[in-house]
Amino acid sequence: MLNARRTEDKYRGSYETSVLKRFAQFANSPRVNENLEKLFTLIALNCALRNGDAHLKNFAILYDDVEGESRLAPVYDLVTTSAYLAKDSMALTLHGSTRWPTAKELKRLGETRAGGTPAKIRQILERIGQAICETKPEVRNYSKHHPEFAEVGQRMLEEWESGAAALQ
Repeated sequence: MLNARRTEDKYRGSYETSVLKRFAQFANSPRVNENLEKLFTLIALNCALRNGDAHLKNFAILYDDVEGESRLAPVYDLVTTSAYLAKDSMALTLHGSTRWPTAKELKRLGETRAGGTPAKIRQILERIGQAICETKPEVRNYSKHHPEFAEVGQRMLEEWESGAAALQ
């Protein structure tokens, strides 16, 4: 599937317009700002985890009724693709690039496209970094008890370290 994305994704979208702007346009909800914050959090999490497979089909809006209120679909398909594909990059662009963004670039995205305050965006990025730190011991423990996973687990941890550092 990952290789198929590389060849089939000729019409690459962007986080700014294809995801955040379109969500704001089509989300029929009094909680659109709350959902934009969740969507920004998901984008930042994908960047921190180095999920290069976060393409347009991984972001969705759910409707209970065609003209009713909508909401962001639950998160799915999170994987650290760079643990399997060396030098993997983002499936969508951010500021015209598929390279992993810096904290400054993510903050700009959160403030300009998701409507977050600088303090709120900083809080989201810190929360993601903290969650990664708290999850690392679980991955190490799992690797210790499942030697067949140890090599991939170590690569995941290295990628998470790099991703979390980019959030600061």
